Amino acid sequence: MTRRTVRTTLVAVATVAAVLTPISHSAPHATAQQAITWEQCPPQVDISTAQCGRIDVPMHYSDPALGEISVGFVKVPARGDKQGTIFGNAGGPGGDAYSFFGAASMNWPEAMYNEFDLVAVQPRGMVGSTPVNCNNIAPGYDTLSIMTREGAFVKDSCEIGTPGYTSSLTTDNTANDWERVRQALGEEKISILGLSYGTYLGSVYASRYPQHTDRVVLDSAMSPSLAWNGVMAAQEHGYKNSLNDFFTWVAENNDTYGLGATPLAVYQNWSNKIVAETGTNPTVAPPPAQVGDIPPAFAWTGQAGADVMTATNPTSVQLQGLATQLLNPGSNQSLSPLLNVTRAYIPQPSTWPMLAGAISGQTPIPDVTDTGDDPYVIESVNASVNMQRMVMCNENTVAPDPVAMARMAWTSMVTGDVFDIYSVKFSSGQACAGITPTSGRQPTDGSQLAVQPLLLQGTSDPQTPYWTHNELADAMNAHVVTVNGPGHGQSIGGTNQAINDIVVDYLRTGHTYATWVEGNTPTPITAG
Repeated sequence: MTRRTVRTTLVAVATVAAVLTPISHSAPHATAQQAITWEQCPPQVDISTAQCGRIDVPMHYSDPALGEISVGFVKVPARGDKQGTIFGNAGGPGGDAYSFFGAASMNWPEAMYNEFDLVAVQPRGMVGSTPVNCNNIAPGYDTLSIMTREGAFVKDSCEIGTPGYTSSLTTDNTANDWERVRQALGEEKISILGLSYGTYLGSVYASRYPQHTDRVVLDSAMSPSLAWNGVMAAQEHGYKNSLNDFFTWVAENNDTYGLGATPLAVYQNWSNKIVAETGTNPTVAPPPAQVGDIPPAFAWTGQAGADVMTATNPTSVQLQGLATQLLNPGSNQSLSPLLNVTRAYIPQPSTWPMLAGAISGQTPIPDVTDTGDDPYVIESVNASVNMQRMVMCNENTVAPDPVAMARMAWTSMVTGDVFDIYSVKFSSGQACAGITPTSGRQPTDGSQLAVQPLLLQGTSDPQTPYWTHNELADAMNAHVVTVNGPGHGQSIGGTNQAINDIVVDYLRTGHTYATWVEGNTPTPITAG
């Protein structure tokens, strides 16, 4: 196996979940204020007033004698009179903290920049903190053992470069890292803004340290009991539903993109482009047919004919995929830049115009799988993806699904369907095979908080589907604001003024009366 192939195996993980008895956490003891080492911010930080630093923390809070690691953070001081400090997490696990608050492109509401210090702690395992080093190939594995013990292979490889570190990559320890950074900054209380996985991490911190917690904003909540095989299983259907939402939006804007007046017509044009790239077609099920999709010779069948097409189309695309792969040896849909960018872009409706432009040929197709030649970017991507794998496998409390095992083999060895592979890799148990979890589910309980948390949840969110938010909402006693529409991460980007107003009002006053708000509808754009 070449080093490049092994590296690909090490980083092949979802871009964001054995039942165990919950393991008690080991909170850090009260200590004197930690010494901060201030340093130059990394290149993704472009806000001129941002300050970056790091502190030393135990590798394992349960046994500090095992050594220390460093944890980095970015702080953007309030531009005006400071009303408080907000700790943020970008989700993932593996979302970059420096970009979350340190990049101007995140476009947080002006009131947040003016009235609050914004602090984001880079999660342990990532570049900026002590990164997990997985550049060495673990000995004793052949192709078969890598397939059957993939999790162990990744962990053993990472242990060579960072001995004793991989088992420490847990929400439990990361929450304690937040507490050490809070102490180092001398803040009596912090507010929290957690996105996706960050809703769980932020809730764990708030439950563990209620006396140091002020306001809590939970954006797109994950369900802790689904961590992690169940989270990934839920995402499979979420992504496919969002794909159909995207096709529907493109059809509604046929005057701009010319890709068809029905979702199925758009799907077919999208599929044709992928066939042109790879020699084979995508096998994700097409959207439901409408009367306008029926061939003229069968127009008399009406809705009944459309229903027949809807029932038979999923099998048809699977058979077509097999046939084209046989006729074009070496072809595989997973090699399609358009297919990969589609899966990457559909969680955020703000990117839909760019994706539609790429399908229609108005704009180039970006290659989301290309990390370029920048060593910093390559190291950051590798560390982030492997850190994510370790957190998910260290915390997995959902048993593998035996049915998914056959689907995993079929998807990985035959179809290459990117709308299945990321989910079934975990739900089948392959992603974590050979790893014994080191951390159970951490308590989430908002009963001791002085201020009721705010939870934002989209009705058509692919990554944390709407039906999964109730568990965390109930545990944290959160006030829920339902956002009607697609998209993951309702507060990011600053493009929905109604959501901006709700978040700012809550951060200022500790409450909001809103319970429902419309999500953003993307505005179609053309090249030039």
